[in-house]
Amino acid sequence: MSVQQVKIYDTLSDVDLLAPNTWAVDRAFSSDTLTWMQEIWVNEENEFQVVRPHRRLLLKHGDDHQRLQQIGLDMIPSLSQLTGIDLNLMIVKYWLDLPGFGCQIHHDSSDIIVSFQIYINTVSQSDDYPCHGVEFLHMEKPYEIDLRPNHGYINLNTDLKLHQLIPGMGTRTSVMFQYNRV
Repeated sequence: MSVQQVKIYDTLSDVDLLAPNTWAVDRAFSSDTLTWMQEIWVNEENEFQVVRPHRRLLLKHGDDHQRLQQIGLDMIPSLSQLTGIDLNLMIVKYWLDLPGFGCQIHHDSSDIIVSFQIYINTVSQSDDYPCHGVEFLHMEKPYEIDLRPNHGYINLNTDLKLHQLIPGMGTRTSVMFQYNRV
């Protein structure tokens, strides 16, 4: 593993190559940006769409979503340099995952070239069934991304890696930036 410091957005982040085309990212955003992101789900001006029984998606209208969109655009040069691919922002998703949320083994759509997901806040309600981070299955030993604030991963999806999320009892917020090729 080789950790390098990269300014992806507004602070130097530790970026750790876990396996080909997969990086763990720590300190993705400055403390001010992270604090703002942690307050999105309690901002009464925001509305969330029920996507699945245990998942809520921030709707695209509103100042918070527009700011997330701009952050996604601002990160393009750094992510393009890291991956070696000219990228275009496809979509930004701010998720509020409720108790019981999980995601079966899958790979992302081939249209998605890069996924960059950062965990914002997590509250486990059970020691027996804690919340989990995404688990990548393409490595010699499956690797679960630490589920802690301001930590996450970059997945260069050119190899359609299998991954999953084990259900847990708690709530978790995260922001996902997805990119395609220019």
